[in-house]
Amino acid sequence: MSKPTDLIPIGIDLGSLHARVAIGNLNHSTPTDGLVDTRPLPNIISNAQGSRYTVALVGTDKANAEEDGKTEETRHIFGEAARRALAREKKPTISKDPSSMVRELVRSSSSVVKDDNTDAKVSAAAAFFSHLTDLACDASSAHPSTLRTVVSVPVGSTPEEQKGIVETVERGIQDALAARESVKDAKARKKKGGGEDEPSVMAVITDPSAVCIAHGLTETEQPGTIDLAVSENASSSWKNVLVVDWGASGLTATHLCRTSASSSILSIVRTATDASCSGNAIISALTAHCASMFERKSRVSGVLDSKKACHRLEMACESAVRTLSRAPTVTVAVDGLFEGIDMNVPISRPRFDMLMSGILRKAEALLQTFASAEDANFDVVLVAGNVCDMPSASNLIRTKLFPNANAGRGDVPPDEAVAIGCARHAASILSCDTHFKHGGKRMEGNSLGPATRKVKACPLTIGICRIENGKENGDLQAAINNNSIPLIKVGEPLPVNVTRNITCANGMADSSIAIVQMQGGAVAKSKVIGKVEKIEAEATSFELTMELSSAGKLTLSVNGGPSATL
Repeated sequence: MSKPTDLIPIGIDLGSLHARVAIGNLNHSTPTDGLVDTRPLPNIISNAQGSRYTVALVGTDKANAEEDGKTEETRHIFGEAARRALAREKKPTISKDPSSMVRELVRSSSSVVKDDNTDAKVSAAAAFFSHLTDLACDASSAHPSTLRTVVSVPVGSTPEEQKGIVETVERGIQDALAARESVKDAKARKKKGGGEDEPSVMAVITDPSAVCIAHGLTETEQPGTIDLAVSENASSSWKNVLVVDWGASGLTATHLCRTSASSSILSIVRTATDASCSGNAIISALTAHCASMFERKSRVSGVLDSKKACHRLEMACESAVRTLSRAPTVTVAVDGLFEGIDMNVPISRPRFDMLMSGILRKAEALLQTFASAEDANFDVVLVAGNVCDMPSASNLIRTKLFPNANAGRGDVPPDEAVAIGCARHAASILSCDTHFKHGGKRMEGNSLGPATRKVKACPLTIGICRIENGKENGDLQAAINNNSIPLIKVGEPLPVNVTRNITCANGMADSSIAIVQMQGGAVAKSKVIGKVEKIEAEATSFELTMELSSAGKLTLSVNGGPSATL
């Protein structure tokens, strides 16, 4: 088995149009404070053309295969090369016929009903992931056997689809491994204990969860010290987050929450999707506008009826939309677009915003309806997807709809957030000793599909309160209502263990520490359920450990001493 330091964490974002690969960083011990995360971000890998994304499209290079005399062997091509091949063969554009997109290949090959083309689809999708593996190996100077991957899946994907993507990625990595080593090297690797028994895909996570991880929301650390001399021990942690994933296939709004400030468990509450607000719809609107302007200026007609011209124009419009995200104007230029006539159509940002105004109104209605239906104040609003790079879309979300919400890390690009989150999650898994407890192997009965485990949730909040000696009745009730500090909160999974360093600059003279069952949840009124006594009057700090079992048994320990059960 490979050592932890030899393994490379990889995150793969398989979008509906683009795929991105990120390499994680295992050395990320920089502390966090609330919502402020300063850990270094993973690196996005560039392809051979220098782009930080690869079009998730697979085609076959029939012309070169026939020249080489390999008619029985299929040579796959990817990205822009596959797109140009579609234009040469005069096939429909990928926006009209997405059957060659990798996500569609995986989805159709993992369906219950199989057809004659299932093996070909699996082979094509595996070839694409083999191509991404080669990019990761070249960028990290690593061997394919040392890659450990986390892959993103859309919200609502079925277990069959998740299993299909895991198997396809595994097959792609194995193909890349077989292409790089000889038979002698393969035997030597197996003899040393590496290879087939170690799965390359460690986990699959949903897109919104990956976005939260990219912004460090699951890695915030609670302070280990509580100062009783301070009236408020506020935390900047979050509870409800809205993830707006606006990509090529549509706009998806997802509400996630966590049970308490000390929990890193993400729970998807609700999600809503509108395909009519997709990035493809924006490209189609710009394509139709450019074709109309070209036909009016050149006095021709039927540009969009030509599949070759439609391919070239759509590719030029995609590039123009990316440029308009950072520049005020752009010129959509295509040489010899139709009947040998060149096209040059200038597009300003205000003109572009007018073209997508209808889509923006639909998106605004969807987000407003979603937020009002949830009836929750979103502490954090995160964005993902290519469309969120556009200033008009970003202003809609940040300025108009959710001006007071935290925006997460400012250095996480929206279009790369999912890949970054997957790579950070892969690095977190490799940093845990539990991954190597069983030699990195999947145990019997364990799989990467959805798993359900029933656990009890804490029905009440338990905290501590400093009470001055002599306070009784009304004074005591007012003290525990106003000064109690929660340690175990409602909804935390049981069992739960909390250790805090309690400090008080004034010492513990003429006062005691009360264990309080705080108001909230099933408790109508706060009350004292125990006291911490025999603390030296001169002591300014002590360590308190509190544990609540699944059976409801509360155990306390002071300074690591004997435990007492309440």
